Amino acid sequence: MAAHIISLPHDIIILLMQHLSVEDLAALCCTCKVIHGMVEEFGWNGYLRTNPRPSYSLSNCITSWSAGAQARYNTIADRNWARLRFIARPLSQRWVGRLQPRLAINSSKFLIGSGNTIYSYGFGTSSTGTSPPVLFEGIYATSAVHPEHDISALVCVPDGGADRTIFVGYVNGGMERISLPNTGHSAQHLSASHRVHYDFHGGCSVEALSTSSSHLLSLSSDGTAALLSLDPDSPRLETIDLGTRSWSCHLRMDASTPYAVFGTTSLDPLCVHPVCESSFSAQPLVSLSSPTTSERPTAVYALSSAPPACAWGASDQIVVSGWFDGNVHVFDLRSPVRSATQSSRPSILPVMSFCDPWSPEAIYSLSCGGGSASHITAGSARHSVLAFWDVRSPYKGWSVHAPGNDSSPVYSVVMDGSRVFGANESRGFVYDFGPGVTEETYPPVDIENVPHSRTSGRWRKTMLDNGKGPKVDGPGFYVTMYKHNK
Repeated sequence: MAAHIISLPHDIIILLMQHLSVEDLAALCCTCKVIHGMVEEFGWNGYLRTNPRPSYSLSNCITSWSAGAQARYNTIADRNWARLRFIARPLSQRWVGRLQPRLAINSSKFLIGSGNTIYSYGFGTSSTGTSPPVLFEGIYATSAVHPEHDISALVCVPDGGADRTIFVGYVNGGMERISLPNTGHSAQHLSASHRVHYDFHGGCSVEALSTSSSHLLSLSSDGTAALLSLDPDSPRLETIDLGTRSWSCHLRMDASTPYAVFGTTSLDPLCVHPVCESSFSAQPLVSLSSPTTSERPTAVYALSSAPPACAWGASDQIVVSGWFDGNVHVFDLRSPVRSATQSSRPSILPVMSFCDPWSPEAIYSLSCGGGSASHITAGSARHSVLAFWDVRSPYKGWSVHAPGNDSSPVYSVVMDGSRVFGANESRGFVYDFGPGVTEETYPPVDIENVPHSRTSGRWRKTMLDNGKGPKVDGPGFYVTMYKHNK
């Protein structure tokens, strides 16, 4: 058989490889040295192009891993996602007070803004095929301890590869551009030389920040939205007033028709506003409506882009939203628009909807990606529950509590390839679906009254069977998981 394959022109063989699965490419590697070399040089690279797995935390490893090693890591992680096998870890001890933390991530670090403090974790490198370590870098203090100085929004912005520039929103309405300095493990106060202050929102809390291309969108609780150009050569500012209590925003300047989506509390809580280079329209283009009509105002607390490999493609026209009633609705802006009536504007209905039937709590946070880059995760308003759905099998959802089983909401969540980072009022945490996770993969931490588990999957199975878990040591912490099937 190998002789027949070798007799084909090499460009034909390369084209055929583009249609093969991981298993097929691995089998092809075993035929002969010539084919093995072609798979290593062309086959795995082609597979990675057609099956992307975006991941910030793997950025430092990709340059040293071969294409085959990357494909192997992604395949193992995807299988762990399908089998619900992961390691649950807290990232810190319990914080003092009841805080509402925010998360941000770039290719070098993962940040938690909690109270007046920013916790920085760096992404290390690892041997081929194992999860790279997450290293605690240090602590930055933004101000004196006071509730009005608490961080309420956080986002990383491009800075030419330095990965040290962030925007921070505060409860008192302030907003700052911060360049993070190098720091040790001890707390370091951010001096004025590292900060640029903006005052777009008066004294109203900055609820959300969203960045796209070279623009930043900020939204305050009173409905003031500010679009800021980050281009130093042509800085511009546009503001509009939504006129209602506002919670979330999502900016897409890379779309064919740039737009911003706002989540508010109103009869039309989710609206799309067109954006162009010279203006920022205060009039909504269309309303994104829930399939169930209500005469009472409702709210949308969380927004996200589509999963990178979802069934309809990684389109910039997809908006994922988390609602007060516990539903996650997915909208396609290319869908037919329902005509306006006397009491409502033109609207679009969702193309998919998800919910956790056992926990109909409000959705406070959203993120997309994960296994096969096709998952949606939603943080609920109670009991530190994260719900997961695969858009390819929307009726097979499942949920898991954060390590520690705190009663708090999950205020922020970031899905990054084989990892899911989250934060509740007590601490940051992570679920890692990647291979080779050890005690050294994450900073050492212990939670009182929460035993370790050598394999989270084994404990969850035992938990479902008889309500108890084995008392063994290991990298994972006990968590409670349940499936959505009734």
